[in-house]
Amino acid sequence: MDPEDLRFLSQGLTGIVRKSAADAMQPSAAAASGAAVQPAPLTPDQLNQLMAQDTMRLYMQAENLARLLDFVPDVAAGTNSQFARMSVQNNDGTLSDVYDYTLRMSQVMKVELPPETVAQIDKLNKLLSKTVKAKDIITGEETETQQPSDLVILYHQKQQAYDAAALEYNSHRIDALTATNARAIHDWAINAHIYRDAVNAAMADWQTSGHKTDYEKIAAFFEQIGQRDMALIKQRYLQQMEQALLTSPVSGSDFFFTSLVPGNFATSTGWSKFGFSAGDYQTHSNSSYSWSKSGGRGGATFFGFGGGGSHEEASSHSEYHGTFDSSSVNMTFEIAQVPIARPWFRPAFLTSHYWRFDQNNVAVKGDRLCDGGNPPNGKMPAYPTSAIFVRNLSLQFGESHGFSDFVNNAKSQASSGGGCFAFGPFFVAGSGSHRSGSGDTRRDYGFKFENNTMSIDGMQLIGFKCHVMPKSPDPSPDIPANAWI
Repeated sequence: MDPEDLRFLSQGLTGIVRKSAADAMQPSAAAASGAAVQPAPLTPDQLNQLMAQDTMRLYMQAENLARLLDFVPDVAAGTNSQFARMSVQNNDGTLSDVYDYTLRMSQVMKVELPPETVAQIDKLNKLLSKTVKAKDIITGEETETQQPSDLVILYHQKQQAYDAAALEYNSHRIDALTATNARAIHDWAINAHIYRDAVNAAMADWQTSGHKTDYEKIAAFFEQIGQRDMALIKQRYLQQMEQALLTSPVSGSDFFFTSLVPGNFATSTGWSKFGFSAGDYQTHSNSSYSWSKSGGRGGATFFGFGGGGSHEEASSHSEYHGTFDSSSVNMTFEIAQVPIARPWFRPAFLTSHYWRFDQNNVAVKGDRLCDGGNPPNGKMPAYPTSAIFVRNLSLQFGESHGFSDFVNNAKSQASSGGGCFAFGPFFVAGSGSHRSGSGDTRRDYGFKFENNTMSIDGMQLIGFKCHVMPKSPDPSPDIPANAWI
């Protein structure tokens, strides 16, 4: 992976004018004429165009990462091959699909309030609203309607007056800080205390005549009641999913914003350096390794899958088996475990004992996110919590002829083109296509081999740390059958 593909993590989704893009739009006049002539500056329309192109590129980066991390790992097969190959469970859709399905097709515990709380709510509601009789101008009948009480009306009137005073105070302060003439500075220096007094007076009027404290105590009471209501909590989680939903300007499809934390990890110097040598294990003096090469069509991939090119369906797979002398093995690389941040995903809800799938719906009543077995099965037996990256990988096997044969075989296979090959979980070389706002770009990744040492520069994603779910749903047996909504 190229750190440029993750630029949106630190920059955000607002594009900027990058020097490389500006140079490409406006070739140097000196280069065109051979004379030392400074080119004319870019017009505002050209600058806006470059910013729009960069914004498009950032949205595409966000979509690509969101889709890469939006999966449910398959942990049903506990074999060692999973250390070299990522296994994805696709039967029930992506992680966001399963989570959205769970929220919409679930029942939660109904909260029964004690009688004294119900009476308190009724009393407070009467303070916030009043019943007004009005005559229908057509039928002449009297009807009763609910309108805000005098307390609520006064509260909002005094709040508006305070906001107006505070905005005027801040406006004069901003004028002084960004002044282009002396008048604004003198005005602030001389009259600031008057503007401040107006703010303080508005606050005092809000607290006394506007019943600020009383109104906010009532609002806090209702907020505390609502926070204990599982139905409202589930509704808030659904709203958070909708707020995190973005639409790709290129594909037109929706995706949920997902990021890696910290956003600048790709260029950070805080990666841990890991070294592995023959002294780290003494069980076997010789070990058998295999490498695989996959070819085909469909874009760059990880863990030795797929290849790059057109939309053909053909693919191939080949393996090399050889014996390496592990007495002088040496491997070094830098590694970082980067947490995955999903603002729309709330696993605490999934592991709580106060929800279940709708038992009145025969299509979903038997569904399980995880059965809690070993190995676990279900719609979401696990989910990725961290991505594991390595960079600057170096492999050395001393004077092992088996390793030299492996490298020579890999070079001959790579020269045939159309794919990539890996050494265990590590990507070694290959090629693939990359789509950006300016079109498709093909990249070739290779390695250096010198003095029986293979060096692979750059950053690569080698795996994920996943959290295995407990039994879910696992509703509490103490909840009565009629207490579900």
